[in-house]
Amino acid sequence: MAAKTKTTRSRIKRDFDTEVLPPVEMSDSTWRDGSYNNSRKVLIVVLLVLLLGLFWYKTNSWPIVGVVNYKPIWRWQLNELMYNQVGKQAVDNLVTEQLIRDELENKEIDVKDADVDAKINDIKKQIGSDAAFNQALSVQGMTIDQLKKQIKLQLGLEKLVEPSTESAKLQEEVYAKVQDLKAKQKVWLVPRLTK
Repeated sequence: MAAKTKTTRSRIKRDFDTEVLPPVEMSDSTWRDGSYNNSRKVLIVVLLVLLLGLFWYKTNSWPIVGVVNYKPIWRWQLNELMYNQVGKQAVDNLVTEQLIRDELENKEIDVKDADVDAKINDIKKQIGSDAAFNQALSVQGMTIDQLKKQIKLQLGLEKLVEPSTESAKLQEEVYAKVQDLKAKQKVWLVPRLTK
């Protein structure tokens, strides 16, 4: 039985080998006129365009932020400069916000959108007009959605601490609560690698 299997396999292999088409050979004219090289260049350009498009789609930015005297300023250079200037403070703010959100979720404290809208209307009244409010937002580099998130976080934090009539006391309690949250939680920051 083993001999029969071996014979069948060798016959199948021979049949398969005879049906396989020979490899396509490129003539010397294909190499000389450069059509092979041209198609390869086009493929490389298409792949680069696709990679740039994918980068833009995922990051909503381009890898080159500017060009000075035909020399690019790369996104990673900008990111490194920004991180060196305000990075530690920004990371600390992100950690603090996440700790507050987690604590609000654990305590099941919910801030209603109506409360946020009321606070925004109070701010608009203090500033005077919608145009002045929008100008103040643009000066701060904020959008209305970012302001709403910030106000929602602040109102939730105020609900988290005991209510107080004194503004200074409330600020002290909020600060103490945030420091307490930071002390209780485990936060791991990835160290920056320097060249």
